[in-house]
Amino acid sequence: MVFAEDSATLRDMLPETDGPRRLELLEKIYNESLATDDLDEQIRCLYDLLGEARRQKNEREECYALLKRTVLFYNNNLSDSIYLHVPEDLKVLQKSAYLNYCYQDWILLVNSYIFEGNSRQGLAEVQRMFDDAMERKSDFGMGMAYYGMGNAYTQMNNWDECISSYEKSIEVLSAQRPRATLLPEIYNYYGDALNDMGAYDKLEVLTDRWKAFLVEFIEETNQSFTANADVYWSYYFIACTQAKLGLGKLDEAEAMLAGAKKHISSDDSYEGMTWLFYKAQLLLQQQRYAEALPLNTRRMQLMEEYNDEGVYIAVRKQRAQIMEGLGRYQEAARLYNEMYMINDSVNSSETKRQLTLLNTQFQVGELKMEQERARFRWIIIVGVIILASLAIFILFRLRAAKRLKQAHQNLEEAHANLQDAYEQLEETTTAKERIESELRIARDIQMGMVPRDFPDRPDVDLYASMTPAKEVGGDLYDFLLLDDKLYFCVGDVSGKGVPASLFMSQATRLFSALAKQLLMPADIATRLNAELCENNDNGMFVTMFIGLVDLPTGRLYFCNAGHNPPVFKGEFIPMDSNAPIGLWPELDFVGETIDDISNEPFFVYTDGLNEAENSAQEQFGDDRLLEKLRQMPYESARQTIEMMRHEVACHVAGAEPSDDLTMLCLKIKNNKPKE
Repeated sequence: MVFAEDSATLRDMLPETDGPRRLELLEKIYNESLATDDLDEQIRCLYDLLGEARRQKNEREECYALLKRTVLFYNNNLSDSIYLHVPEDLKVLQKSAYLNYCYQDWILLVNSYIFEGNSRQGLAEVQRMFDDAMERKSDFGMGMAYYGMGNAYTQMNNWDECISSYEKSIEVLSAQRPRATLLPEIYNYYGDALNDMGAYDKLEVLTDRWKAFLVEFIEETNQSFTANADVYWSYYFIACTQAKLGLGKLDEAEAMLAGAKKHISSDDSYEGMTWLFYKAQLLLQQQRYAEALPLNTRRMQLMEEYNDEGVYIAVRKQRAQIMEGLGRYQEAARLYNEMYMINDSVNSSETKRQLTLLNTQFQVGELKMEQERARFRWIIIVGVIILASLAIFILFRLRAAKRLKQAHQNLEEAHANLQDAYEQLEETTTAKERIESELRIARDIQMGMVPRDFPDRPDVDLYASMTPAKEVGGDLYDFLLLDDKLYFCVGDVSGKGVPASLFMSQATRLFSALAKQLLMPADIATRLNAELCENNDNGMFVTMFIGLVDLPTGRLYFCNAGHNPPVFKGEFIPMDSNAPIGLWPELDFVGETIDDISNEPFFVYTDGLNEAENSAQEQFGDDRLLEKLRQMPYESARQTIEMMRHEVACHVAGAEPSDDLTMLCLKIKNNKPKE
């Protein structure tokens, strides 16, 4: 917003001004500050406005200032400030006469949790928000809660419920007058969800509604300031582009991008970065790879400001496809390897359960109406069933005689078919037994690769176990005792089954060979990585913890390559985490040291332990892991492993194992004097 007076002039007027005019001046000063990049100044101006509203006991201005503060934090990714202030702000807003400000403030808290990956906390806030709106009979609050629900379902890729939630939000909020200012944003998120699920035909239909809504909305709300209107229109044109690209209507997509460009001020705005991506995508689909590359490069340069894993993957995938089109296959392969290790599974089973429960509560009002309709439908259905049953009985009586005659003829044919079936079953059984036999042999070979004879020395107590989830697995452990040097490792290969077992065997063989050269753990990891990256067309990798203990001193040298932190003295050891092994060649891995691990058990494991799930999909968890190890009296390394295996079995309670389980326990014993 632009004013004739600049901020300095406005501040000069403050000492001579009081009452509503002073609030008006402070609001103008704050709005002027938004045109700068000085966040500290923006916050200072906002707190001046909030303090004055409170001094004058102006409830409306205080509530509006609280909402503006949350918007400022939200737009600048200050999530910690949102988590700190909004719960307290809501207590003020809920007691005020301005409940719409309350629900707008609340949805920003919900979105902050959801978009930062904390869906569980976000869902809890949605539930509280919806309950509050139901109690106050606020359609606006319920509409905003549906909006939050749509965002949560989108993060979980639950597309049916996502669409339903966004539709309900738009329906409820569109009926409000004046219409909610967040409606353009809801359309935008709805469009993105349809694009993510590949429902381009539905997205094309949505854009027709979207355009009609925008025309009315901008006119109704008298949005004379161009900035917001431009943002709304840019969202709309980008959504049209997504639909046209998905449907292969490339000429129309180009026209939509041209329309979007008219409403975008710069490349480094969010809308500008999105435009760059889809312009490059259009050129990619037109096979104009050389023209697409600089646009993608510019988009990658601007990407660091927005910490969004989905955007990160999409931009790099686009670049990999461009490189393939240009014949630069090595660069494309490197980009695909980078994307391979990113895990986009962001939600636990508990979150899904809570989401389903919450959605059921959202449907309560509709369910009561449906029950009344269902009662009437059942009366009709029962009558139809009775009539149909009578007709079927008569029909069956007429056909019974015919079937009896046919049955005699079929009996002879069935006898012949049965003989054929027996022969096929015999062949199938033989093949199945052969496969099972080969898998048993493979399991025996794999289990024979991990050591079963553990050191029998007074200064070393070592034991380990590996339990594959399938016939063969991808976990590994190994150790070598070379004079007074003990090398050991625990690893977890990506995936399960035969491919993982082959990769595991290669990693184990290489570790043993490198340890015999008396290399340090970081050097072993670096050499392992170089070897395993060669010809790794499937993009497999292994997380590993590699250790070397000097037995006389108890000093541990180690390198952690993306693996779970071991437990020492009842706590996870702090450490730097290198990348997993096998993804990127020419990496130099970093090693670390613990001065003395003597006379305390050192416990290493794979995620088949802490992520073991029971039938309710509840994980064993890090907290339970530490608690059991702290409570467990140490008798020997073997006893520790066996007791932990028993604890996991009790937790899982017969559920199918979801991952391989490997554990190694080590205790160095010496009687050296304490320094």
